[in-house]
Amino acid sequence: MALLELCLVPLLLAQEPGGDPGSTTPPAEAQSAPADDPADVAALNTLCLGDDEAIAARAAWLLGNAKDARAMVLCGEVAVNSPHAEARLQAMHALLQRGGSLSMPTGIKGLEDPDRRVRTVAAQLLGKLKRPGAAIALLALIDNSRKSTDTEVATDLQAALLALNDLGSPDPLMRVATAIGDGVATGTGQALAFCFQNLSPKLDRKREVTLLVSVLDHREPLLRRYAIGRLAELDDATAVQALEARLAKEGNELRPLVEVAINQLRHDDRPKTTDELQRALANLRTLGDRASAWWHKRSKPEQWIAGSIPIALMLALLLVGTLRRRAAAHAAAAAAVAMVAPSEEYLDEMAAEADALAAESEELIDGADEQEWVEPGASRPQFHGAPRR
Repeated sequence: MALLELCLVPLLLAQEPGGDPGSTTPPAEAQSAPADDPADVAALNTLCLGDDEAIAARAAWLLGNAKDARAMVLCGEVAVNSPHAEARLQAMHALLQRGGSLSMPTGIKGLEDPDRRVRTVAAQLLGKLKRPGAAIALLALIDNSRKSTDTEVATDLQAALLALNDLGSPDPLMRVATAIGDGVATGTGQALAFCFQNLSPKLDRKREVTLLVSVLDHREPLLRRYAIGRLAELDDATAVQALEARLAKEGNELRPLVEVAINQLRHDDRPKTTDELQRALANLRTLGDRASAWWHKRSKPEQWIAGSIPIALMLALLLVGTLRRRAAAHAAAAAAVAMVAPSEEYLDEMAAEADALAAESEELIDGADEQEWVEPGASRPQFHGAPRR
């Protein structure tokens, strides 16, 4: 299998389990050498399904090393039915080492195991069997990783990717890349890039270019590195635009590779500059050339429409500026009027004085009406009494 899988194997090799020093000593059936007698094999199977975890793990290891023909069948039952993860792991490892094609259903069932180690070995088993029917279960395992919040190294996904690689079909590549990109699983970049490296060349040229362009934004840098390099090898000019769009987003580690790929696809043999200012100016000239080419491809009505848009925007900005200046002038005038206008207290005092003058006028008029009217030329009447002041 692949190099990455070989790196995983030492971490998951079935070790001869030992009992816990603080637990009860396992019975003689579990301490003996691998059994050859059918009765011993049946007893080991019973112990694998028992309550003691240490005994169950030891019994599963012995069952996996038994020479009896029924041992692998019983290992399949233990790998699925044992309540102990360690026993299921030992049984699944025995199937990986010695199981045949009949162990495929057990491997598919093992992909649903709650223990990641068991899922990892089950995926390795399916990769070893190379049965196309296992692809559905492997893809389901990868799809379900979108919902996981586990940030530990996803050895089960690594093994599933390598198993899909061993199946040899490039059809699931887009699906697995999307599922892993949407999730948070860690440690999958190398396996995913390895899978793409082996399977994407099996696609026809157009489909491969489309696939590689679609993963240029993937969160795994190793996959992006492969996609950039492979697009340059395919020498398809339709990928230039996607690579140029990626140039502004890519980090310092892969940006030079993107530039090299773009230059190669354009067949530009000019020396590559390392000065940041010159690189920026070169990118600016490139954008200008692209804009000019786009402009000349437009029809006259389209050019008029495109040219009128910035003019309309400028007029709109000018109108907005004029309206804002007028509003500011009106606000300033209103503030000046407010400053010189009489206050409400002054107006109240003036109103009070006017009311007082009106009342005094009414009193004088009333006093004049009370005096007797004297005809012209007649003598005024004489008033007796106290003189009027």
